[in-house]
Amino acid sequence: MLEAHVAQTCQYDYVKIYDGGNENANLVGTFCGSIVPASFLSTSNSLTVKFITDNSVQREGFNVTYTTVDRLCGGTYNATSTSLTAMSPNFPNEYPPFTLCTWVIDAPPQQQVKVVVETFHLHSSQDCSQNYLQLQDLPMHSQGSAHRFCGTETLPVPEFYSHDRTAIVTFKSDEYRINNGVRFTYQATGCSREYNQPFGYLKSPGWPGRHPNNMDCSIVLQAPLNHTISLFFHAFSLEDSIQCSHDFLEVRNGSNMQSPLLGRFCGNIVPSPIFPQNHVVFLRFKSDISRAHDGYEITWTSSSSGCGGTLYGSTGTFASPRYPATYWNNTDCEWVITVPKGRIVTVNFDFISIDDPGDCSSNYLILYSGPDTSYPQAGPYCGMDTNIAPFTATSHQVYVKFHAEYVTLPSGFRLSWTS
Repeated sequence: MLEAHVAQTCQYDYVKIYDGGNENANLVGTFCGSIVPASFLSTSNSLTVKFITDNSVQREGFNVTYTTVDRLCGGTYNATSTSLTAMSPNFPNEYPPFTLCTWVIDAPPQQQVKVVVETFHLHSSQDCSQNYLQLQDLPMHSQGSAHRFCGTETLPVPEFYSHDRTAIVTFKSDEYRINNGVRFTYQATGCSREYNQPFGYLKSPGWPGRHPNNMDCSIVLQAPLNHTISLFFHAFSLEDSIQCSHDFLEVRNGSNMQSPLLGRFCGNIVPSPIFPQNHVVFLRFKSDISRAHDGYEITWTSSSSGCGGTLYGSTGTFASPRYPATYWNNTDCEWVITVPKGRIVTVNFDFISIDDPGDCSSNYLILYSGPDTSYPQAGPYCGMDTNIAPFTATSHQVYVKFHAEYVTLPSGFRLSWTS
């Protein structure tokens, strides 16, 4: 028992517990009064307890017992070509309060780590800052390399590929609630891969650093059968050469190297969006033994209506159908930009030219500060304007609606987002 302030703010006598070897570690809690705190399990082999008293009221104090236990979860693991499974403590049953699991997964040199989340559940009422699943690269080149998922997540967790040889998976939860937990598989993989999902992002090996030499990577994007894929390039830099004979990225309309060629790209000019009108796309990235550049960053999505879909990633770019050519008459597109939880979306108007009489009633673009039309809107936008201020949402999602009944003049738009 310790002296407690009336408002239970623990200003006078109190005990602080830090999850580590000093006071720079995460603060678990500050305790005073007569309520016995819950048991706590540290995340490492160190725990710091700090006891403070003032010069006034005295109480009986406290009595703490501690013991050592085997690590419940996390640790450092070597990924191989065999898929292995990891999970939250006691999965699918109850885990201890203040659970924090960190798995550091290393692949062999010149390989990456593939993480597939099979089961993940946290309750939507749980605070996202204390209850989440996070997938990230090591080293952390930028915040864009970390992806956090919480209980309010409506999208499935996409497959995660590290851009270098190390991935970090973190599961944190301050309390167990029914059905909570995570289970995932991990394995080492080369740069060739297949995505069976309706949206995602692609980054060259080693991004945002320079790609390795002597790479030959085959990538298949496969959306649901009734969907068509859209590819949007956000950044691009490969060694330039005549007919792209050295380093290049090929895009083909189909599932293999014999499918019709849509484009072969090299140099530093960011390619225009690609709309293959197919649910499957094949990409091949090849680098030779000489110069290495930064590579590429691509966002891809798909939709059953021919345009629109989920745009996933910390940064990205998208555009009207057929851009930089003019979109069709009677076009309706709906996109949802989704960045990691805890971040805010800012949309930039890189180019906009939407043919309209002037009242934005027939052809327009509208942005909403959330995942659907129930949230506050910005716009409608139409005409040709090169000086529209960036739109900053209040959350990690923005809903974008484009409607065009007709077009008589060359028209289109290109937007990008950051977070």
